[in-house]
Amino acid sequence: MRSRRCRSDMRGVMAALVTLVTLGPAAVEAQPGSMPFTDPGRRSGDARWELGGTLAVMSPQGQFGGLVGEGFGAGFHAALGFDDARAFRLRLEAGYLNYGSETLGVPVFAATDRILADIVTRNNIGYVGLGPEIRLPYGPVQPYVNGFVGLGYFFTVSSVERWELFESFDSGTTVNFDDVRGAYGFGGGIAIPLGRSTPHVLRIEAAYRRHGRTEYLVPGSIVEDGLGRTSFTPIASDVDFMLFQVGVTFGL
Repeated sequence: MRSRRCRSDMRGVMAALVTLVTLGPAAVEAQPGSMPFTDPGRRSGDARWELGGTLAVMSPQGQFGGLVGEGFGAGFHAALGFDDARAFRLRLEAGYLNYGSETLGVPVFAATDRILADIVTRNNIGYVGLGPEIRLPYGPVQPYVNGFVGLGYFFTVSSVERWELFESFDSGTTVNFDDVRGAYGFGGGIAIPLGRSTPHVLRIEAAYRRHGRTEYLVPGSIVEDGLGRTSFTPIASDVDFMLFQVGVTFGL
């Protein structure tokens, strides 16, 4: 019953996004108010790019929330719009999140544990999404909504962080386990222009991402048997999370 309600809610959200994409730009352009930043050297219909970066906090939901804690990371987004349809943009977003780590100290030489190496294992999520964004391009605070489809890459990596014998020792990184799943979701936020003389804005936003049933590792999923062998116990569950971001977008 719960999954049916979720699918019904998502269909309603996506229908609203389609309506916004179809009718939103014309309706927003008709609103009165102060005009957004304009470049007198540009022509009507010219493409307008926006590039930006964000700091991100992940809040896991549902089954995923019962197994992992908050995650932290960063994201990048690029949006393509046009001067004669300022309310509408096509937005590409990509980012990285870490939701847990553990450190294992191991002796470098079998004969003694006086020289140790730190093996650090990190549990990560890489994500990418593409979809429409509708933003009210007037006033000091400009609300927006967006929807997207994309991919989520769940991967756990181990690397040697420290070897006391050599300060700069680096043996690279090993991917212990990974999984790729399709994703979709929706979000929204506010954009605050950083002055009338520049097209740059401060963005504060939240998004909900769904990935379906996914296999991944958490701290404690990798077990050493003491004889040099390692076993993995992946967890399989639906992966949903909220993503809260703050960053700056630079208009080109």
